[in-house]
Order: sequence, then structure tokens, then C-alpha cells
Amino acid sequence: MTQGHPPHADYGDLRTEALLRITDAIETAATLDELLMLGLNEFARLLDLSNSGVMLLSDDGAYARLVNTSPPRAVFPPPFRVAETNFIRRVIAERTTLYLADVRSELAERTGVGSTLNSLLPLLSNEQICSLLLLPLVAQDRCIGLLIFASVVQPRSFSPAETAQARLLAGQLAAAITSFRITEEAQRRAAELATLNDIATAVTSSLNTHEVYHMVMEKINEFFQVDAGSLLMRDSERDELVFVMTLEAGEEKLFGLRIPRGRGVVWSVAEQQHYEIVNDAVNDPRVLQDISATVGYVTRNLLCVPIVVKDHTIGVIELINKRTGSFTEDEARRLTRMAPTIGVAIENAHLFQTVTTVRDRLKAILDSTNDAILMANMDNIVVTANPAAARLFLVPREALLGLPLAELLNALRTRSASTGIPSWLNSDNAQQVLDLELAMPQRRFIRHYMLTVRDAQATEIGCLAIFQDISQERELHQLREDYTGMLVHDLRAPLTAIMNGIMMVKRGLGGPVTEQQHELLSIAHQGSQSMLEMVNTLLDIAKLEQGHLALEREPISPYELVDQSLERLRNSAQAHRVALQQDLAVGLPLIEADRNKLIRVLQNLLDNAIKFSPSDNTVTIGATVAQLGNDYHHNSSSDSIDLQRLAHGQWLLFWVRDHGPGIPVQYHERIFEKFGQVGSGRKVRGTGLGLTFCKLAIETHGGRIWVQSTEGAGSTFVVALALTAPSA
Repeated sequence: MTQGHPPHADYGDLRTEALLRITDAIETAATLDELLMLGLNEFARLLDLSNSGVMLLSDDGAYARLVNTSPPRAVFPPPFRVAETNFIRRVIAERTTLYLADVRSELAERTGVGSTLNSLLPLLSNEQICSLLLLPLVAQDRCIGLLIFASVVQPRSFSPAETAQARLLAGQLAAAITSFRITEEAQRRAAELATLNDIATAVTSSLNTHEVYHMVMEKINEFFQVDAGSLLMRDSERDELVFVMTLEAGEEKLFGLRIPRGRGVVWSVAEQQHYEIVNDAVNDPRVLQDISATVGYVTRNLLCVPIVVKDHTIGVIELINKRTGSFTEDEARRLTRMAPTIGVAIENAHLFQTVTTVRDRLKAILDSTNDAILMANMDNIVVTANPAAARLFLVPREALLGLPLAELLNALRTRSASTGIPSWLNSDNAQQVLDLELAMPQRRFIRHYMLTVRDAQATEIGCLAIFQDISQERELHQLREDYTGMLVHDLRAPLTAIMNGIMMVKRGLGGPVTEQQHELLSIAHQGSQSMLEMVNTLLDIAKLEQGHLALEREPISPYELVDQSLERLRNSAQAHRVALQQDLAVGLPLIEADRNKLIRVLQNLLDNAIKFSPSDNTVTIGATVAQLGNDYHHNSSSDSIDLQRLAHGQWLLFWVRDHGPGIPVQYHERIFEKFGQVGSGRKVRGTGLGLTFCKLAIETHGGRIWVQSTEGAGSTFVVALALTAPSA
């Protein structure tokens, strides 16, 4: 034993003093490095050693790294794999002490020492290491590292007592290391939480996503002590990663730069959803040095971590150039833990901004429209109102919120001078539409209707009450009606004069008329007659709309009505090669009605059916009596007629059925409006006034008219006249 304790020293006292000093070091050391340095100094004094060191294992035990030495070293060897050092692996696995009396000779004689230790032989030789004592550091039934004692120049042996004492102190040191690690991990977690809390605060304090990105990268760069950091978000539509923030020394760079799929470490991380550490970025071909070069930057090392939210990669965080040393697995795991929280915060910021943008747009639309709009929830309470609604109801907008919608509608009807349903809307229509005339504060007309509001799942969540100012529309309509009425009325006199003049010329009052002249005069007379009929129809429609056309009621036989209606149209049917057919029930009763009006109605329906029927087809006119009520019955020939729109009572039904192109459902009401026609493949003459006259004339009689038709399957027009007063 070439090295040892002085002869006068009592080893037990030295051991006790060393144990106390180790305990004191554990209690007073502020950091793990300080603890290891104090501990190694006490070991050196106890065992009279000049060289010692501590080697710690990674969390998974795969790597070992020299972390502290006595005397202190400025640079430590890089970490190495435990599997490549067989006898060190045995010390760790078996938790046993290993003594090498002559390092160089024993390592040279041993087989399978491992490539790593072979590469360390020159280092041991340079340090003039002769003997080594390796002790496992065991805490909580887990080997966390090795305690290394070495002698230089000359070999050094260790007595069993020294080895036992060293193992005892190594156990205390291992427990202290574990305690420090737990404390440091807790501090790191606290720092992580503080950083994440700062990021969350930053996200909630700003609606600007650019500011959010800046704050996020500023906090992460500061936490991990890096020169620069980038945040890239995934553009799913273009399948690219986009630089939304690159922060270097507080300066923003690379904004908007796009990385196509498959390029660089960032895409590898995004697709594999696993972090990557590149500590030799200069020689790694995956690192996009050309991008760094655009801003005059050289990437030495980087850490890249995916941002995964709900199993979907939404972006990537890239940290560049650690200020001291290289990126470690521990830092990669920490950033990986932080990334999902950061991702959720960014997603929430995006969602909040989207909701805010949509809300602001909706508010701008509501505020700019001239229509008054109220939205009510399922409890019929107003939750939204625009400025136009406040002007309509003569109260501040805030005062409308929280009021029952029905109460506001009743108040508006109370203010109305008159109310009514638009003429183009059937009273049994499911859509609620009402026209109101308001006298105060100024005379105007309002059209009110309700719309159901549904969410994205088509679930009803409320309703919209819309109030459209139609004053200008009503004024234009009235002006057009007055002008049309005046024009049409003034046309009758000159048309009558033209027709009389043509008839006198035809009779020879102006001299002899040739056959060819007679034919031309007949064409002119027929055209004038058609124009006069159109003028009379327009005048009759105007009188019917205003309720000024009196009906000349008389008892009429339905059979006579049908015969007189068919008489005028037989020539037209023959010209179109269309057969006219009757389907009249037996014993039809007389009806009190205006003969001329009903004949014109049936003739209009027959004329339309003939015009729209293909050649060599049949047009049928029928009539029957229907008794609607508890004893409902009607003639079997009208079984296909839908009578649900009729009230209970006795009705006389006329119908005209053709086999033409049919009428789409959306046009069933429109065809009864003035000048309302349905586009079809064939051109058919007409003014679009005939069905309007039919509807007004029948409704003036207290009856109903409607069409039953399917596109491509012909049409059936039905006229219903009450034989008895219909029950309510």
C-alpha cells in the first residue's frame, strides 16, 4: 500500500468525521454539482486519494456520463452507451464493487471490455491512472450511477474496511443525489408550469394571433436558453408548414415562409409525431441551412418538437442553437410535455378570434340592414335586436332585450291602422307573413314574417322576426296599377273605333272589297278583338282586386256552363289535334253564379290545356258534387282530386285535366299571379293574365281554385264552388 493514512491517525475517528462532513454537505449544498464536489472532497480526505469522480446514468439507464471530478475538470468526455462497456455494465447490473489494481494491464488482458473503454485507454494513460475502484450508487432499489476512485502514477489497494466505508458513504451520497434530482425536477416542473401559465395569460390577454405567437416563442426561448426559436403551423389545405413566428434576440424573421411536405426535420417531426435532436446541424442534410442563410444565420444544433392536439399535428416548435452545450433528451421531453398545452392555447386563441370575427361580422350585418330584426330563444324571449328594430318599436335597442316576442308583436299590431295577408300568399300557408300599415310617427307599410333558427345539427334554437319596410314597394305598385288602369281604360275607345271601322270596310261601305282584302281585314279584326279581350281582362282584374266588380248571379246548370265553354274552343282543339272529352256526374244541381264570369274561367282553363297538350292527346273537363264532413263522399271520377284544402260542406267541383309537360311544385302559386308564367321547352302565346282572372273571379264567388301537377305528368286545374255555406 503505497498510499494511506498517517500512522498516528485513528481511522475510526476519520471515518466518523468524514461521515459527519458528508452529512453536513448534504444538508448545506445548494446544487447537485456543489454536493458532488463536497462529497468527492470528503472521500479524498478519508481515503487519501488524489483523483475521484461521479458518473450518472440517464433515466432509462442506457447512457452514462461523467458529471463531476476531483480535482475539477473543465471539459468532460461525451456520454457513452452502457452496453458498450461490459464490466461497467456488470457493476451496474450486479450492484457490486469492482477493483482494478493495474488499469492498463488488466484492461489489456481482459476480453470484451467494449469499444468505448478501448477508446478511453489513451485518456487513462494521459491522466497516469494506475488503479480504479468502481462502486455502484444505489438509491430506492435503483442504480443511478457509479462512484470512481483512482490512484495516479503508482497502484493503490483498498482494504475491506475502506471499501465497506466507501460503500456506506456512497449509499448516503446516492440518496442525496436522488433527493436533489427530485427537487430539481420539481423546480423544472414548476418552471414549466410558470412558463405555460405565462403563455396562457399571454393568449387570453390578446386577440391578435401574431402577438400570441410572439409571446409564446419569447417565453420558450427564455425557458430553454436558446438563441432563436420558430413556431410553424400546419396549413391543411395546401399541406405545408408555415413560419408564423421566428424570434432571434427579440427580432421577428421568416414570417410567412412555407415548407412543402417532406422537406426538413420539421416535416419529419410533424409526420412521425416524435421529437428530434440534431446536435451537428452543419453536417445533417435534413437541416434547411438555406433558410437560415436568408437571414444571415448559422444553425449549429436544434431541437424540434411536434404540437399534437387530439392526435393531429397542428404545428411544430423548433429551438435553435442552445447557448451552453447541446440539447439533451431531458429538454426534448420537457418541451414535448409543454407542446400540447401550448397547442391547445393556440387553438383556443384561433377559435376565440374566429368566434369574435364572426360575431363582429354578424353585428355589422344586422346594424347595416334597413330591415328590423329580432331574434328570440326557445322561450320566446328576445336575445338580439338591431338598430332598425329599435326605431320600429320606438325604444332603445337595449330595452328590447329580455322582452317576450309575443308582447312586442301585439304592441305593433295595436299601433297598426290595418293588417292583412299579402295577396300572393294563401291563408293556409305555413309561413307566417303579415302586412301592417303604421300611421305613427309616419305612415308606412311593414311586412312581417317569422323564420326558424337552427344550429349546425339542424336543432331548432329559436326564431327570427323580420320586419321589412315595403312602403316604397307599395307606392310603386300603386303607381303602376293606377297607370296601367288608366292606360287600359283609355285603350278601349280607340280599339272599339278600329274594330267598327274594320267591320264597315268589310261590309263594303267604303267601296268594293276584294277577297284578299277581306282576308286581311279579318286578321286585323281578330287581332283587335284579342287586344280588346286583354284590355277587358285587365279592367276586370283591377275591379276584382278592388272589390268593385259586381256579380250578376242567376241559377245556372253546370251542364250548360260546360257546353258553352266547349263551343268556342272546338275549332282551336281541332287545329291542335287535341280531343275534348267530358266527364260529368249525373244529377248536378243548379248553382247561383255569374254565367259570363264562370264561362270565361272554364274557357281560360280549357284554352291553356289545349295549348300545352301534345298533339293526338285528350283534354278532359269534368264536374261532380263533393260532400265534405263526417259523411264525406264524392263521385269516383274525381278520386284523384285533393280536397283537403276545402272546408266541410257541399261543393260543386269542375276540373280540367291535360297530359302536358306539367308544372313544377314551386310554380303552383306563382302561375295565378299577374303575368306569371312557367318557362317550358315550347313557346306558347299568352299574356299571363288568364289564371289571375280565374283566381279572382272564383274567389269573388266564395270558391277556391288550385292546380295539381307533377312535372312531366300533366296538370289538373280544380274549381270548387260552395253549394252550401261552408262551415268554419
